[in-house]
Amino acid sequence: MRYKGRYVAQIVIDFDILKKGTRMLPFEEIKKKTIDGELTDAIKDVVVGEIIDDCGTVTVTQQYADMYEVKDEA
Repeated sequence: MRYKGRYVAQIVIDFDILKKGTRMLPFEEIKKKTIDGELTDAIKDVVVGEIIDDCGTVTVTQQYADMYEVKDEA
């Protein structure tokens, strides 16, 4: 016997990172960790490791991602 199903969801994460202090990662490193695929892989790893384990497959498809610098208004 099998149990089959499908769960489809959209995850939206809005980033608003205030640059302050000297220990802040450089912009390109933050972008790499959030926008350039590492976050997609991390989300998949969490779902697979915490929920699915070995009883299904998980596909996380990044649909849109952007990150840019904005100057604070004085």
